[in-house]
Amino acid sequence: MSLFSRKKTPSSLPRRRIAGGVDDRHDERERQAASYRRGRTRAGSTGHTLRTAQQHALNAATPREKVHHLTRLRHKLSTLLGGLLVTIIVLGIFLQQFTANVQTSFADNVSLTSGEQEYVQTIQQYLSQHPLERLRFNLNMHDLTAFVASEHPEVATVKQVGYAAPVTTEFHVTLRKPVVSWQVQDKLYYVDAQGVSFTRNVYAAPGVTIVDSSGVEHTSGTAIASARFLNFVGRVVALAQQNSINVQQVRIPTGTSRQVELVVEGRAYPIIMSIDRSVGEQVEDMVRTLDFFGRQGRAPKYIDLRVKGKVFYRE
Repeated sequence: MSLFSRKKTPSSLPRRRIAGGVDDRHDERERQAASYRRGRTRAGSTGHTLRTAQQHALNAATPREKVHHLTRLRHKLSTLLGGLLVTIIVLGIFLQQFTANVQTSFADNVSLTSGEQEYVQTIQQYLSQHPLERLRFNLNMHDLTAFVASEHPEVATVKQVGYAAPVTTEFHVTLRKPVVSWQVQDKLYYVDAQGVSFTRNVYAAPGVTIVDSSGVEHTSGTAIASARFLNFVGRVVALAQQNSINVQQVRIPTGTSRQVELVVEGRAYPIIMSIDRSVGEQVEDMVRTLDFFGRQGRAPKYIDLRVKGKVFYRE
């Protein structure tokens, strides 16, 4: 039996070496599999070319790759459109608040045949000097009114109305109403209730005139009177009207410029006042004195209110 049996040839390698080789091949296969799983790449993949939207890549891509590609594209478009929308809103708000052009309107529906552009140009000049105030919410109305009034004394207030047209703001201008007029040679001056003098009047001529009999010669280009005097006359006429006393004329006596004589409607005698004394106090004394002589039925030649606490008169 042993003659016909094949004798097993012993391996030249030890058993432990043979076992170790099998284990090495197994470990190698696991490393290759792990490497494949980590990269997740396979022949024919188009994931790296879909970002460029190449036609052959889109045709060769799997449905899942196409879905991922469209999702990324949708996110990019959404971000872009959202950014554009925010930019448009911000620009719209900026343009709505920005003042590039100026439009004016006037109180009491006053319509100017000429000169309206002068106010527009003055407001534009102020905005050019203060560019940050072209934004409506940042506009200082007090400073704007003072600037316009310095150029145009007949302006009482300037008020920002708001949006009139794209990058156009409307301003409401209130002009002063005169209470007295003062004629000096060929120049006519007006004084309002606050005592501010100006030369341009868009309202009806006032019924009160100032007759200058002081004898003082007025030089062209100089003020006809101090601001204090004009303020006094304007306040007297306004306070008298508030107490239902109609002043028809204001006279400046000869040889003085610090007192005035008022001619009151319904009274034949003048009322003498001094600009060195409070306007309110003298008007109160005038009201009480006229009431006293009216109840008594007496008509003096004049009433003198220049001294505080006393009334002088002559019959």
